[in-house]
Amino acid sequence: MEYVHGDTLEASWVGDVLSTDEKQAIVRQIADYIEQLRQLDPPQKGVVASSELGQCFDVRVGYRPFGPFNNIDSFHSFLRGNIPLENCSQVFGEVVTRFHTRKYRTCFSHADICPRNLIVRNRKIVAVIDWQFAGWYPEYWEYTKAHYAYCNADWWVRFEEGVTRYDDELAAERALWRQLDEPGMLYS
Repeated sequence: MEYVHGDTLEASWVGDVLSTDEKQAIVRQIADYIEQLRQLDPPQKGVVASSELGQCFDVRVGYRPFGPFNNIDSFHSFLRGNIPLENCSQVFGEVVTRFHTRKYRTCFSHADICPRNLIVRNRKIVAVIDWQFAGWYPEYWEYTKAHYAYCNADWWVRFEEGVTRYDDELAAERALWRQLDEPGMLYS
C-alpha cells in the first residue's frame, strides 16, 4: 500500500474546482473503471462473496459479516430477511418480487463508489480507495450501492448520465432499505 497524493473528488466537486467538462470527463473515467471491474470473470459462477470468496461486509446489509452465497437467489432471499418470494409482494411490493425473479450475472464490485472514495490530482482520478466492501455481487450492485451513500445532487445527475443504470433494481432496493435496511442483523 502506498500514499497517493491528491484530494478527494468530494472536496474538488463541491469546491467548484472542476468545470462542467472536467466533471463529465471524471464520470466517464469512473464509468470506465466500473466497466473494467465488471469484465472480471468470477472465480465461481453466480457466487456472491468477498473478493476472496469469503464472507462479505457491507453496511447496506448490517454491521456483521454475511454470506458467502452460492447463488444470487440465496443472496436476494437474505436481503429480504428470508421472506419467501411468494410472500414478497405483500411485504415489500411488486417491484421487489419482479426484481428478485430476474436473472443477473455476478460481477466484481467496489461497492462504495462515491466522491469521498475517489482521489483526484490534476483533474483526473488517480486512485480508488476504501475497498473493504468489494466483492462479487449481482451486476446491479455497484449502481444501487452508489445511491446508498449521501452525495451532492450535481454528482448524482452526472453519475447517472455516465454509468449503466439499473432503475428498476434501485426502486426495489429502496423499498428494501425502507422496510428492512439491515437484513444482516436479523440472523446470526
